Amino acid sequence: MKTKYFVTPVFVLAACCSAWAQSRSYNALKDNFKGQPDVHSFSVSGWFGRMILNMAGEEEVRNAIQELKHVRLITIPQQEFANRNLTMKGFKSLMKQDGFEDLAQIIDKGEVVTIFVQEGKSRAYNRYMMLIEEPSEIVAIELTGYLDPAKLIPSENAEVIINQ
Repeated sequence: MKTKYFVTPVFVLAACCSAWAQSRSYNALKDNFKGQPDVHSFSVSGWFGRMILNMAGEEEVRNAIQELKHVRLITIPQQEFANRNLTMKGFKSLMKQDGFEDLAQIIDKGEVVTIFVQEGKSRAYNRYMMLIEEPSEIVAIELTGYLDPAKLIPSENAEVIINQ
């Protein structure tokens, strides 16, 4: 996923969007890395999020999204995690304390994508956290809406682990 190409224009437009409630996990991640070099975050409405996915060409994610209310994204260099003695394993434990459950893990071309779900009052208000672990950075994407995991189709070389 090459989200960094969209960070600057989306960040500017996101300033116009209203604030939505965020999970404690996302807030903890954002608060830990706020103001650090090369850490970027933004928040957009569902309509704008769908437009970004269309521009980014993220076909598998775009097809899986049935309803999208809100999107939040943060990119954090791996070095920033190391500087704070934090690990993804520790963050994933925090997510489980926050009510997130493992949904799936996709390993493809050196990237590990882990998808978590926190069920809402209806499926349209489910909260999903996608953690993309790349060699140089971590990308956390929080989606509010409904994501059909059966439609997340990775490349043919990917290893997929579905947690039921």
